[in-house]
Amino acid sequence: MGFFLAGLLLLIFQHDPTREEIIARARTYGMVFREEVVPFAPASRDNAPPAQEMKQQPAGPQQAAPADTHGEILVTIPAGAGLEDIAALLEKKGVAAAASFEAEVHRQGVEQKLKAGSYYLPAGDIKEIIRRLTS
Repeated sequence: MGFFLAGLLLLIFQHDPTREEIIARARTYGMVFREEVVPFAPASRDNAPPAQEMKQQPAGPQQAAPADTHGEILVTIPAGAGLEDIAALLEKKGVAAAASFEAEVHRQGVEQKLKAGSYYLPAGDIKEIIRRLTS
């Protein structure tokens, strides 16, 4: 009888979480609003960037370079780079949208497993990118 009354009291006095609490909990699990996701179209081998865009990009050791005919891009992850730094670098190189990459990393729970180094990464394949950066 006591368990029944205790359960009944808990049901009566239980409060529903507010919208802000629900959003905060969802963000801890890596969820985002649809408006926050940046769609990413994979780079095609046939589509080269316009000449003006190529002139604006400075040449350097971390400049994206095609690795082979499969469209993989060389990306160097510096030591000590955090998730947001890596996501921004991948977006800058045209490999993956930062928001999509961060969301998938959070979903897989591999934030602490990303490794520094130079990688040839496939444009647009976020799961494969994460696999390579964590192996």
